[in-house]
Amino acid sequence: MLYWFIVLFPFLIYPWSLLIDPHYALPKVIYLIAFVMIMWLFVLSNRSRWTEYINKRVTNVEIVLLLLYVLVGIATIFSVEPEISRFGMSNRYEGFFALLAYFSLFLFAFRLVNMKHHKKILRGLVGAGVIVAVYGILQHYFLDFLPRNSVRMGSSQIYGLFDNPNFFGSYLVLVISISIMLFLISKGNKSYYFYLGSSVLFFIAIIFTYTRSALVGLFATMLFLTLFVILNKKHLWRRWTIVLVLFISIFISIDALGDGKFINKIATAFDDTQKIITNNSDGHEGSSRWFIWRYTFPLIEDYFWTGSGPDTLYYVFPNDNRELVSSYLGNEIVVDKAHNEYLQIAVTLGVPALVVYLTFLSVILFTAYRALQKIKTDETIYIIHCGIIASIVGYLVQAFFNISVVTVAPFFWVLLGLCFHASYTYLDEKNCKKAS
Repeated sequence: MLYWFIVLFPFLIYPWSLLIDPHYALPKVIYLIAFVMIMWLFVLSNRSRWTEYINKRVTNVEIVLLLLYVLVGIATIFSVEPEISRFGMSNRYEGFFALLAYFSLFLFAFRLVNMKHHKKILRGLVGAGVIVAVYGILQHYFLDFLPRNSVRMGSSQIYGLFDNPNFFGSYLVLVISISIMLFLISKGNKSYYFYLGSSVLFFIAIIFTYTRSALVGLFATMLFLTLFVILNKKHLWRRWTIVLVLFISIFISIDALGDGKFINKIATAFDDTQKIITNNSDGHEGSSRWFIWRYTFPLIEDYFWTGSGPDTLYYVFPNDNRELVSSYLGNEIVVDKAHNEYLQIAVTLGVPALVVYLTFLSVILFTAYRALQKIKTDETIYIIHCGIIASIVGYLVQAFFNISVVTVAPFFWVLLGLCFHASYTYLDEKNCKKAS
């Protein structure tokens, strides 16, 4: 069931509204909640499945996740806007129930998926991603056939089926990591060329999002795969060289056709960093992210313990100071996300929740690293595990400049669950049933 969730989820949009912009988030969140409810009913009626692949009833990481769930519940109870915190803001929908659904997806991926089905899910993720990437590339050339968001009518900046280029970029970081991994382990011409082609498509789509956060996430992914896979597998150097040469050639070609605007976009990131370091910033750095961060950081002290409530940054950020906000973001823009996932959690859920969330991620990644040391002799399994970890790492790095959204986060939480399932199985064979 998780396979079909992953495959169908990107396509859940409703583009034919006559009165308002196409719906990208609402159909997905309805599908997400419905899927999670059905899965919990399945678990309750088949309780033996809970320990079918993981014999231990409760693991340490599940205890940490339970603590995070409690802290999210407390933040919701003491929210500045309890109703918003339960269901999330309009077009965001990342309230208590969405967060609970994320946690549930992690548990389903960890508990209910046989190891032998991991590869099928990853292939489904890439297969669906190819269709979305192709559609995104068509958007760049104004060949897309679905109604556009009104703010994107004349823009060549692509957003796929995710409403926003930044969201699409974070999705592409997740899928390109898996695609490259599948290319590295591919056998036979058909899979070789398919996954090489899919990786190229995802890279082109990343460029056309014009988002630096996606490029940073991609760099983190490529660096991880280089250090943990390529340097130790000389027979893969040829394939890796092919990927790098194609990526560099494509970037240079697209940039040349675009009068250098892509390289200029990257160059501004270094200029912005220098301005911040030398204390010469004006707040517009990072597409005005620096302005948002400067006015969000002080809110941590005010909402240190329990946060302002899930999805409530809009209500505590100084949006009422229209002269201030409009001077950086324009007259039509309000701030409802911190554009830094960790800062967003600190303010809306509280610093204790952020610490627990980081602990949760650290346990998963540390366990994954330990597992890698054990499975080095099985090359295919090792590379698959590295690909999943690289996808997670890329997402976490780009999250420093991006936000969690209900249209993308479910993919991340499923990959977290698959990663921990594989790590736990490799390290604890006595207490886990074999994948076969």
